[in-house]
Amino acid sequence: MNYDIIILGGGHNGLVAAFYLARAGKKVLVLEARPIVGGACVTEELIPGYRFSTCANVLWGLRPKVYQDLGLEERGLKVDTRRFLRLLPGGRYLFSDRNTGASTPGDSLATTQKAIAQFSAKDAAFLPQWQEFLNRLTRIFGPFLLRLPPTLEELRAACADAEDRKALELILTTPVAELAERFFESDLMRNIGAGADMGAGREAGSGLLLALVTAMGAYSETGQPVLNGFIRGGMGHLTELMKQAAVEHGAEVRTNTLVRRIVIERGQAQGVELASGAVLRSRIVVSNADPKRTFLHLIAAADLDPAFRARVAALQTHAAAGLKLHCALSELPRYDVAGGLTETQLREATVLFSPGAAYQEAAWQAALAGELPTEPVVAAFLPSVYDPSLAPAGKFTWSAYVTWAPVQLKRGSWPERKAEMAENIFRVVERFSPNFRQALVDYRLLTPDQFEKEHFLTDGNIHHVDATASQILWRRPLEELAHYRTPVAGLYLCGAGMHPWGEVSGAPGHNAAHTILDDLK
Repeated sequence: MNYDIIILGGGHNGLVAAFYLARAGKKVLVLEARPIVGGACVTEELIPGYRFSTCANVLWGLRPKVYQDLGLEERGLKVDTRRFLRLLPGGRYLFSDRNTGASTPGDSLATTQKAIAQFSAKDAAFLPQWQEFLNRLTRIFGPFLLRLPPTLEELRAACADAEDRKALELILTTPVAELAERFFESDLMRNIGAGADMGAGREAGSGLLLALVTAMGAYSETGQPVLNGFIRGGMGHLTELMKQAAVEHGAEVRTNTLVRRIVIERGQAQGVELASGAVLRSRIVVSNADPKRTFLHLIAAADLDPAFRARVAALQTHAAAGLKLHCALSELPRYDVAGGLTETQLREATVLFSPGAAYQEAAWQAALAGELPTEPVVAAFLPSVYDPSLAPAGKFTWSAYVTWAPVQLKRGSWPERKAEMAENIFRVVERFSPNFRQALVDYRLLTPDQFEKEHFLTDGNIHHVDATASQILWRRPLEELAHYRTPVAGLYLCGAGMHPWGEVSGAPGHNAAHTILDDLK
């Protein structure tokens, strides 16, 4: 049977692309190698009786237009709000939103400044300037999230006034760590400003990524808020609903179907060959796999220009990776904070174990050197607090995203040193939660080699390629690929390695689908 379009990979971007293409009347087939759809956005029983969001933990950055078009609210998607609990030595902490320091998104400026003043009166006074700076970035970059990536000239044209232009030039020329230092004096607010996940290291963190992340979390195409929280049923529930939306418009989705290669004839993508040997024909092939896997493993070298292939091979995907730690607990962790935590705080918190910039820098440098960080940066979640169906009665799930860790170890292998890494993480957590070890029933630590083997992510990179300044916007992942088209006629890319970035935004899938539909016109 022939198809108009075959999509490789049933991750969330592949499913979003399938929805838009099928809705436009195209005959669409989605092929997923794993038994379930979702890619890195899945819910699985990793410990008997306990279900976890295996890779992606939270819904953040999903484009409101995608949410609306796919009818996810009507399909039953329920999202619980999350905020950030930053743990500091001596029982101090700050419960805040992502990068303004606000206790809740609706807090008054005075309330927010009072919370920050505990750590720095000067930082509290400078908060309005920081918030206005972020608002400017959102206004400049937000309209480009569901469009082709902007050029530098287009970004400058999007500036409304001299202050916009000043903000743009600042993020173009300043690493994110230095940027935060310009606004804040306290280590705490500098960490909040730079973001624990912006890319550690003074040279690594890009101001451009800060701008994109800010816009992704605040800009709305529909006027509805950008969702930020935990999904009832885990992240896999989201991709099941996305699959449902695509199938209702006529898309076909096959699981347990591994693609061996993309069939290219006379420079044109003509379909795919499956691991079974069967060949499926189509006018267009869309790869939701990362660029390296697409061009270095799914396409014969003879079908690509050697210079282009070398540029793909040189893409940065391996500077440092993240780990996922999933734990089954017999009781809730008790975090050592002054006055204890309220039920709301414990329920909504993403708990950050990252006391300061020097701590974070040490973890980054260890990963770059191929060493296990002895003091890893940990962001922890308690999904079963809001969704008891994820764990047996009276038990709890606790998951953590751990940064940074080496893709390749300087000494030994990940299977050999996994237990050692887990011990490093537990030691950090116990420092702030003394009962954690006694509550631990079982755990599973997922490492870069597993992400590559089990989820087909090159170097275990959940964002497909690193979001460095040279691999973002009009150069993501390469300048000749940035518009979702490729040098192979009829072959497109729709994965997280494309504009605007990773996370569960659906934007690359949306943008790729609309590029294809425009080309077909």
